[in-house]
Formats: sequence, structure tokens, C-alpha cells
Amino acid sequence: MAATRAKPGAAESARDRSHVYGLLARVFRREVTPELLRELRQPALVEALAATGFTLERAFLEGPEHEVLEDLAVAYTALFIGPGKHIPPYASVHMPGSSGDLWGEATVWAKRFIEAAGFDYADEFHDLPDHLAVEFELMRNLWTREAEAIETGDTAAARAARELRTTFVRDHLVHWLPRFCDKVAAGAQQPFYTGIAKLAKALVQWKHDYPAAIPASELARVGGNRQ
Repeated sequence: MAATRAKPGAAESARDRSHVYGLLARVFRREVTPELLRELRQPALVEALAATGFTLERAFLEGPEHEVLEDLAVAYTALFIGPGKHIPPYASVHMPGSSGDLWGEATVWAKRFIEAAGFDYADEFHDLPDHLAVEFELMRNLWTREAEAIETGDTAAARAARELRTTFVRDHLVHWLPRFCDKVAAGAQQPFYTGIAKLAKALVQWKHDYPAAIPASELARVGGNRQ
């Protein structure tokens, strides 16, 4: 049977999707850094996010950098770390039917999936395999792998990458991420995290992707930066 040729622009589209996941991985990985804040304030990205319905507030865009960073750090800690009641960004806590404990069945499943997909953890990584930032980073890498395969004409590799990411979303991510994002959107005291949570939910629920309205190319530069 003849190989199916990729649609025009398929590689670029896959890279755009990779960058969107990369942006979200950066946001959920840790408190917003000065570098990320400056990138998020760039007019092109502000406009791109606004097109998704995520409008960054004036205080976020124009407030003194040190004050905005401090507010974001406090909000991140309160939301995802604690002490006190918080919303741990781990699949095992939010997966239906789980006990709500860390290192649950979802953690083991995610770890095995990541390793079976051929990825290793960064040397500086010291968190659990089912942390949302790790899972978004996996999606970023799978979209990148697909883009590279399309560019080299390797249809089998492109198909394999596509099947892996589809399986990961269908069998894992879509089962816990929406409820996690709903909790974040409801509990966030910082509008930035409310908007990010809604964007992340839309990304996964829209046919395992993101709404066509998102001008992904404008998100590419920031999503591709892993600082």
C-alpha cells in the first residue's frame, strides 16, 4: 500500500502544537520567572492569547515586574504547593476512582508510558512522572517528533508519534486534566492562573488538540523556550 503523503503545512502545524504545549509546561512547572513574564508581555503573544479568550489584565502587563512576579509566586504556591488546602498538579490526585494520594496507579501508568515512548527524565528533574508539567512536556515532545518525521518524509514515524499522543490523551490526560483545570479556575486568586487553566482545558478537550481560533504560530516562540 502506498504511503499517505502529509497534508501541506502539516509539519508547521505540528510544531505550533508542540510550542503551545511547551508554553503550558513552562507555566505549570514552577513559578513564573522574570524571563517568562517578559515574554508573556510581548504584544504578539498578548494578542494571540486574547484570541483564545484569555485576556491578560493591565496589572499583569504593566505592573512593576518585581510586584507582579511576587504576586504570581504567592498564587502559584497557594494553588499548587501549600501549605494548607491546595490543588496538587498530579494525575493520581484527580483521576476518577483514585484515592487522591501521590504515587497512585496513574503515576505508575504515566511513568511506564513516558519510558515506553522512548523519553528520559532530565537530570535536574526531581518530581513525579504524572506532574502536569511533565505530561505537557511529553505532549510537546510527541508533537515535535511528529513534525520532524513529516519533514523527513517518514510517514511511519509520524503515524507512530500521532498514535502515541492520541493514546496518552484518550486513555489518561482527558480523564483528569479537565477536573483539575476546573478546580484551578475556581480557586485561583490570580486571574493569570484562571486563564491558563481554561486554556489548558480547551487544549485537551478540543479533539485532543486546541481550538482552531488559537493563532498557534504566535505562541511558538514562547512555547519553544524551555527556561
